[in-house]
Amino acid sequence: MTGNNSEFYRGKKKRTGPALIASIVVLSLVAFVILLFYGLQKYIVVTGDGLYLDIPLLSGTKITDTDEDGTVTRQFEQVDAELIVGEPDYTNIKATAGENLSAVKAVMVPADSINAQSVETYAASLGEGDTLLLDVKTVTGMLVWNSKVELAAGYGTAGSVDLAAIVSSLKDKDIRVAARICCFVDNTLASRYSQLALKTADGTAFSDENGAWLDPTNTIVKGYIVDICKELADMGVDEIVLNGMRMPETEGASFSYSASSTAEQTPQTVISAFAISVARSLRSAGVTLSVQVGSDSAMSSVDTVTGQSAGLFLKMFDRVYRTSSAENVSGELEAIAGQITLGEAKFRYVPMVSGDAPDTECWVLVD
Repeated sequence: MTGNNSEFYRGKKKRTGPALIASIVVLSLVAFVILLFYGLQKYIVVTGDGLYLDIPLLSGTKITDTDEDGTVTRQFEQVDAELIVGEPDYTNIKATAGENLSAVKAVMVPADSINAQSVETYAASLGEGDTLLLDVKTVTGMLVWNSKVELAAGYGTAGSVDLAAIVSSLKDKDIRVAARICCFVDNTLASRYSQLALKTADGTAFSDENGAWLDPTNTIVKGYIVDICKELADMGVDEIVLNGMRMPETEGASFSYSASSTAEQTPQTVISAFAISVARSLRSAGVTLSVQVGSDSAMSSVDTVTGQSAGLFLKMFDRVYRTSSAENVSGELEAIAGQITLGEAKFRYVPMVSGDAPDTECWVLVD
């Protein structure tokens, strides 16, 4: 029998040549780029207009010299350099808070009245209100409730009230629950855990007419405030108001902070850093997070003494609370409205007043 009768099938030969050559070329180019990158780093020049390469071989500049003994040395041109640290700029901070809020009409319950019987009395006298604002941590530093936060248990700042049961009882009556905590004035913790105290430039623990202060830059202080807020949120508290989130009103005072910084630390940078850090840590807590502002200047710009700025706070926190009066409410609401980018001003500004409720969507009545 003639012809090609091979009993074996000869498969088609794979053409691996072109693919292999392409792979080698690509890898060679990658290696060349990496070597070029690291080799040219020493010739990168940084200017105010950007980056550029200053390669002596191309510019004709002599970069080496030979000594009498034949040693080759690198020649460097002397330049005058100056590092300038400008003012902090928080305009690029993205607004993340303030949307989907409803009105809050609250009555304040002072710390010494937070027990099952007294809270029921306040609840019965709400009138047009829908919220009780419980003052659960004041300048004393003591927590009203039997907190399980490690630092509170370790340093004896936990109280004895079963706050979770009170919150549950109020919510069964369709009453919203808000809780206010004082951040930095803390007589108990500052004395019992002295490393957390705010220090003056000579290392002395700082106190004033308000009480003893904690260091806002201390990571343990930040963690303590965050842990407290998370515990309150887990109880079912609807809103948390951070009070006293500011520096002392002592103009010209110099402090020594536990956290170092490459830039000059000012009241604004210290408080802004704390606010941003805490707000981001509590973003997933499922609670409305608000802040109480103290001074008039903080409502429209930056208070350079306390470091508070409603403009920044309105980006990070849902509402701004402010102790006010009937004649000041409209002006403060207008100042807030000019600084918000998310939500509606009428739901984001909460005046805290004595006497009759103001003609605003939100308010807190304080005895």
